[in-house]
Amino acid sequence: MTRLTRSLMLGLIAADALAMRTGPVRMLGVAGPALLPKPDGMRRKLSTTGSPVPEGSNPPPEGGWFDGKLVGSPVVKRFSDEMHGDRWMMWYSGRSESFAEGVVPIATGCVGLAQSKDGIVWEKLAGDEPGGACLGPNDESWWGFDTSHVGVGDVHVFSSRVVQNNAGLYWMYFFGGDKEENALAPGGTVGAAMSIGVALSNDGVHWGRVEGEHSSGAVLEPREGQLFVGWPQVIMTSVEPEQWRMYFHALNTETKAFEIGLATSSDGMLWEHSKGGLAPGPEGSFDAGGVSARCVLKDPQAGGGWLMYYEAQDAARRHTIGLARSADGVTWERGAAPVFEPGEDTWDGAAVARPWMVPLDDGSAMLYYLGRGEGDDPAQGIGVARSDGKDWSKWERVGPDAVL
Repeated sequence: MTRLTRSLMLGLIAADALAMRTGPVRMLGVAGPALLPKPDGMRRKLSTTGSPVPEGSNPPPEGGWFDGKLVGSPVVKRFSDEMHGDRWMMWYSGRSESFAEGVVPIATGCVGLAQSKDGIVWEKLAGDEPGGACLGPNDESWWGFDTSHVGVGDVHVFSSRVVQNNAGLYWMYFFGGDKEENALAPGGTVGAAMSIGVALSNDGVHWGRVEGEHSSGAVLEPREGQLFVGWPQVIMTSVEPEQWRMYFHALNTETKAFEIGLATSSDGMLWEHSKGGLAPGPEGSFDAGGVSARCVLKDPQAGGGWLMYYEAQDAARRHTIGLARSADGVTWERGAAPVFEPGEDTWDGAAVARPWMVPLDDGSAMLYYLGRGEGDDPAQGIGVARSDGKDWSKWERVGPDAVL
């Protein structure tokens, strides 16, 4: 195995190694994960009208639900509804026990939806795609970039000059890999060379892909020196004229480490790689081993500034969440230490990763993340923490009691 291949395997597997083991939570009276992998149980559906009220009772399909083995990156949005109060929606990646063998071993496969009234207690919903997902691998275009597995990066409700709708549409920026076995990553790494695409929906449940400018159908592909681009987050920074930014992370084939990149667009569909982003930290730092999935948002304490919560790895592949600040959203200054780390005597004592932020009306915020416990049979799932008021550098785990 070459040095690059060994690094790729360590990087890809370490980045989602927290998602490769599942097990029960055995602690009592402490905040547990909000979402766990589960192959069985009944699930309700949202109707095709986009009603916020789930209905029915659906048994698991043959082979179990799409997220029976793994759950991955959460994307959480809070909507206000005059009739039903706050409506929280979480799109997340998942993989079943019966998912195709040989695909790169990370917490992707399909995309599903969960719903909540308070952002803490969640109900998984059944979609219309195979396994109960709402977006699965592309089975209609054999040449597509996303035929072996997909994962969610970001979801918004808006229109652009290219795709217009008076009420707005749900836009999902997702990523995926094809069915080719990458030459740099032989041996069980089908779909390692990932790209980014767009899907649209009227209700957040039923999605249709939009073909991008690349022959694979992607809107952004890896450039020279990158094995993949994935986990996109998109921000419209200006309406007139439209200006968009996409933050993503990639594996740098020269440094053999994850780094955060930036792309720009004038319509949300046509993207170009741009200068900016975040590289791994200096030797000995908590993020020296790589920086990857992130959530970028406006800094409420600093006018036009920006915050980036990002997944970090040190040289020993320990996963924590760091915070970087920027005046322009392009050049970033990182903190000296993580702002969120694996807990002590908690279900996520081995690793925390894949951060997603939701600001609240009182100035506090919710942090959603992927976590893994310690031991031979660790818990793995999506957790929730809440900030210490307006101090978004201090967090307390919240969630259902860990009796699951």
